[in-house]
Amino acid sequence: MTRDYVYDPGYSEERRRLAGIESLWDPGTQALLDSLGIGAGSRCLEIGAGGGSLLRWMTGRGATVLAVDVDTRFIEPLADDAIEVRRLDIRTEELPAGEFDIVHARLVLEHLPDRRQILDRLANALRPGGWMVIEDYDWTSFGFEGGGSDLDRVTGAILAFMQQAGFEPHYGRQLVADLAAAGLTEVRGEGRARIIDSSAPGFDFFKLSFDSVKDAVVEAGLLSRQDADAAAARFGEDIRVFTPLIMAGIGRR
Repeated sequence: MTRDYVYDPGYSEERRRLAGIESLWDPGTQALLDSLGIGAGSRCLEIGAGGGSLLRWMTGRGATVLAVDVDTRFIEPLADDAIEVRRLDIRTEELPAGEFDIVHARLVLEHLPDRRQILDRLANALRPGGWMVIEDYDWTSFGFEGGGSDLDRVTGAILAFMQQAGFEPHYGRQLVADLAAAGLTEVRGEGRARIIDSSAPGFDFFKLSFDSVKDAVVEAGLLSRQDADAAAARFGEDIRVFTPLIMAGIGRR
């Protein structure tokens, strides 16, 4: 979503990596947005639209969508009368004020050091009575079945590398408090997690995320090349992953 984002947008498998996120979390996101009444006439703002899987789903419910990201290559082909695509950096550029019934971001704010201030701007984009839904990870539960200290060390090195760029691995825990501090009402939170094996489409998110950053983590001196290669080999095996807990913070203007 930003220039500080640790995943290289030029990574050759980036669309496939994003598809892993969609496979894991779209059903839960869609159910949550349905529960908030998305439907005909809803005006939605999708922050960090990524691969764009939620855009067609939103318009299928009768909504219109403004989709913003700093990398719009995957969502530009989706633009039509119901989907406006805009290249925009939410850290520095203004959003329309008081326009949206639903503002949604998934796995975006955890990467942004000024996330708390950004939430204020997102709240300002809501119409009175509109809903904000922010989804981010708490990595506490992440691990591999029978993982052992070697994979724990690799996971720790990658998260430490990401934190150097402003990433907060436990931001999901802070969402409810931050939405309340942004002045929203009816604030609540919920979470979901999965156990998946290497045959699940969502497994690619973890495998490809590791692949996209491992060389940079080694170059930063946080991981040895031997450990990186050993972890890459493990991702090629039939293993199970305990996903992070994805937390949804929900609040109303």
